[in-house]
Amino acid sequence: MTLSPLPSLLAVLAHPDDEVLLAGGVLAQYSAAGAATAVVTATWAPDSPRAPELADALAILGAGQPRMLGYADARVPQSAPGRPRLCDAPLDEVVALLVSHIRELRPTIVITHDQNGQLTGHPDHIHTHRVTQLAVHAAGLPHLYPEAGEPWSPHALYVGTHPDSGIGELGPLLERVGKTVHSTPDEQVTARIDVSPFVATKWAAILAHRSQIEGRRALPALLSGLTEEARHRILATEWYTRLDTRPARGPVLDSLNPHRADQADLWDTIGRLGELFTDLDTARGLAPELQWTLQVLKLTEEVGESAQAVIGAWGTNPRKRQSHTWLDVQEEVADTAITSLVSLYRMLGDQAPAFLTSVLENKAAKFLPPASTGHNP
Repeated sequence: MTLSPLPSLLAVLAHPDDEVLLAGGVLAQYSAAGAATAVVTATWAPDSPRAPELADALAILGAGQPRMLGYADARVPQSAPGRPRLCDAPLDEVVALLVSHIRELRPTIVITHDQNGQLTGHPDHIHTHRVTQLAVHAAGLPHLYPEAGEPWSPHALYVGTHPDSGIGELGPLLERVGKTVHSTPDEQVTARIDVSPFVATKWAAILAHRSQIEGRRALPALLSGLTEEARHRILATEWYTRLDTRPARGPVLDSLNPHRADQADLWDTIGRLGELFTDLDTARGLAPELQWTLQVLKLTEEVGESAQAVIGAWGTNPRKRQSHTWLDVQEEVADTAITSLVSLYRMLGDQAPAFLTSVLENKAAKFLPPASTGHNP
């Protein structure tokens, strides 16, 4: 899939205020870079008191107009009188609504809650995570929900989360009002985003949710009681885990053989790395050619590290005054190979495996003797 110069970003979240608490920094960052951003909110009716607050917050974040599905909050029945709770609504109905938004907006990236329910385990958060995953996959299948528009497969799905090591001051803050904190093992978190330049924007958007500021147990109210310095520490970083959205890349060789590498698994990982770096660079406003240039420069850096390791393996590296083993050399060469594959994928996308195979076949034909077709006498 070829990326447009700037990716579009869609956040699918449970309640008004989740858009800023979960992804406000990334939404503001993408909007500031000129990318299209939008938010679908699963609960609260468009004519409820929180709808104008949501509209004000989205305007501050540059995320367009509210798109509210209008289901009732699991804990606030009056949020949508006469409508079922989100958790009780027919699954197919909710997925179909989300598919229609995805196909209309055609986002490059979709963001939603993690499987834990975003820190507090709210049932609406958990259910929004489930239905968003289903909708992201269904949106790309033409035989599902044909009335919802032309199929569209987002390039990536990220779930907002908090690693165990990133809870910090949030833990005591939430526990003080009787809320249980649900975090994610660090190794499952794939992206740590520094959104410190957008903390002021995030806080302004949080303040737009006036009803939540006036409460006592809601996170916006808890944040409002902190010093500006403490609040900045909490809001300056956002964490995400990337989930698979598309089939594995490349031919499957023998995935059930534990002694044989699976090319599809290799290219799937390479592709995920390449797409992550491309998404981050694009959000910074870098043109594709500049991204490729920087990636190739990174490759030359890895080659240099391999050369330094070889020097150290033969004695002592005079520049770093350290010795290396041949295992160090092998690890540096592996890093160079991985960076090469990531560079190729960032330039060619899903065509990278076939392109590499073609180049390898030409190289083999040039240097390797023809395979023997018979027995020697």
